[in-house]
Amino acid sequence: MEVIVNGTKITTSAATLAELIEERGSASAGVAVAMGTRIVRRSEWESTPLEEGAEITLIRATQGG
Repeated sequence: MEVIVNGTKITTSAATLAELIEERGSASAGVAVAMGTRIVRRSEWESTPLEEGAEITLIRATQGG
């Protein structure tokens, strides 16, 4: 299936948001996820199915100053 992650179309075999995040190596603390315009809580990642063409935004908090 193809989804859009941070503006880039990718092909994935992930069935859920959690699987996609794991596949991308982003399953660490400090990660926020939105599908479309909706923020998805970490507790919902496992139960959130992916759909063809879904637009997903992954945001990782970083330190700096």
